[in-house]
Parts: sequence; C-alpha cells; structure tokens
Amino acid sequence: MITDLTLAYQGGQPALDKFHITVPEHSIYTVIGPSGCGKSSLLRAIAGLIKDYQGDIQFNGKSVHEKATLIGLVPQNYGLLPWRTIQANIRVALRIAHPDKADRERQEQQIRHWLEAMGIAELADRYPLSLSGGQQQRVAIARAFALLPTIMLLDEPFSALDALTREKIQQLFLENWLTHPTTTLFVTHDVEEAILLGQKIMVMSSGKGETLEVIDNPLFYQKYEDKRESDEFFQQTKRIRKVMQEKW
Repeated sequence: MITDLTLAYQGGQPALDKFHITVPEHSIYTVIGPSGCGKSSLLRAIAGLIKDYQGDIQFNGKSVHEKATLIGLVPQNYGLLPWRTIQANIRVALRIAHPDKADRERQEQQIRHWLEAMGIAELADRYPLSLSGGQQQRVAIARAFALLPTIMLLDEPFSALDALTREKIQQLFLENWLTHPTTTLFVTHDVEEAILLGQKIMVMSSGKGETLEVIDNPLFYQKYEDKRESDEFFQQTKRIRKVMQEKW
C-alpha cells in the first residue's frame, strides 16, 4: 500500500503529489502514463533508491524497505556492473540477496537457467559494454527473475528488444509469474503490452494530484497467443486510449 507519496525530481520539480494506490499481494499491475508523470520515480522510491520522500510505502503492513522484503528491479539503464561479466553480475545480486553459502549450487543453476531462457547463455563470460542494449536488457531481466523476489519492479524492461524477442520474453514473463506469483509493477509506454501483461492497468496523469485510473483487465487469463485476435482486446485498447486522451 502506498499512501500520500510525495517526492520531487533532483531539480525540485514535483514528481508525485500525494500518490495513493493499493496493489494486492501476488498481482501484476501494468503502469502507463506520459513522460514526466513520475512512473520511474515511483519504482525507485519503492526500491529504496529514492529516500527523500513524504508518505508511506508498506508491504503486508510493514515498511517495504525492511530486510525481509526482497525487491527485484529492472531499471531503464539496466543497472549492470561494467567490470563484471554477465554471469558475475547475476551472481553478485544473488549472493547479496541470498548470502547462505549452502545455497550456492542452486544459485548457479538459476543463473544458467535464466541465461538460457533469455537466449543469452553464450554471452555469460562477456562484459556489459560489449553487448547491445537489447542483450543488456535481457541480462537485467534474467537477474531479476533469478532473485525470485517478493516484489518485482520493471521499468520498460522490453523496450530495447526486437518485436519477435519481445513477444517471446513477454510469454516467458507470464509463465514465470504463474509459476512464482510475485507482486509486480510493470511500467510500459505500449498500450498493447499493458493489456497483454497486466491484471489491472494503472493510467497515471500528466497533472500532479489528479485521480489515478485503475482499469480491470478481463483478458489477463486468456492464452497469450489468443489475446490480440479477440474483440475484447480491441475494445480494451479503445477504452484505455480514451482514458489516456482524457488524462494526458
């Protein structure tokens, strides 16, 4: 639960003003909104990267920043350590999140599994700066999935991927969520992606303090490959675009 969250950008311009939302545990909310409306700032505040804010961010009645709450974040800039190899980047994150040495073999299995799932196993020993933006993005996604976090925050995580890879990773994302339901906020500029992946769709406004619109998404549990072909998908797209036009 986020209550009266108020914060500003570094220059002092307001980013969020008394923002309020309740996201049920084990749910996926996709988030769309115009540039500058505070989407990324919202995720960064939840992740603890922005500490100077007013209001309250709780998970199950306690501060989200307590150690028991493991948060997986996929930021827009990927957040990879340039001096570490791809597999070492994921390994460092896993060992910080799960320091138990008895867990190391399972962690190595998770690293291999997610690098293979993302189609980048052959890049394991390379360094981030030698990869394309789309490849780095897949590393960041693999790292977040491997953590098995309590809360997952994704900031336009598929934006650098080509169309076919994007669809594949979208399906993988949903399959992983069904296996390990995780409380998830997924920021995207793509209306279709918001419908494909969100149980509910949060439409943020360009005006600070305006009411947040949360739209139910009855298509969520349909088969991924059937969603785009349905009349409901077309109607949902129209519904969301109408809200966007009103709020932006």
